[in-house]
Amino acid sequence: MPIMWCALIAMVLTAAPIETMHVKVATSVKDAATRRATLVVDVEPKPRMHVYAPGQPGFIVVSLTLEKDPAFTAAAPKFPKPEKIVFAPLNETQLVYAKPFRIVQDVTRTSRGPLTIKGTLRYQACDDTVCYRPTNVPLEWTVR
Repeated sequence: MPIMWCALIAMVLTAAPIETMHVKVATSVKDAATRRATLVVDVEPKPRMHVYAPGQPGFIVVSLTLEKDPAFTAAAPKFPKPEKIVFAPLNETQLVYAKPFRIVQDVTRTSRGPLTIKGTLRYQACDDTVCYRPTNVPLEWTVR
């Protein structure tokens, strides 16, 4: 009975959070005990910080890139709907994430067994007075 129960329940494996000057990042895997799995990246901007969302022209937007590996194929990452903020000095409406958000990316394994997937979260964070240098955060998931 316990083995069957484990096969029916999706496993969620979580790594220790990574903290930068601007955000806290945590990764996890939702693995439905099949060849398909969902990679999860939870991003929590620090107080007064925001990162630019995909679709915002003229800025470095948050992105998730996986290292290529013949052991899996990957769908495009999915980002949540961004917030719209008005940046008063330029009188511009911008698409941002200022609150915690989640990026998900589905992968399909081409073989059985544990698999380590590496990737990079890239973003440029800004507060209400300055934008900081773009940051690359190395990420890793283990799919069982």
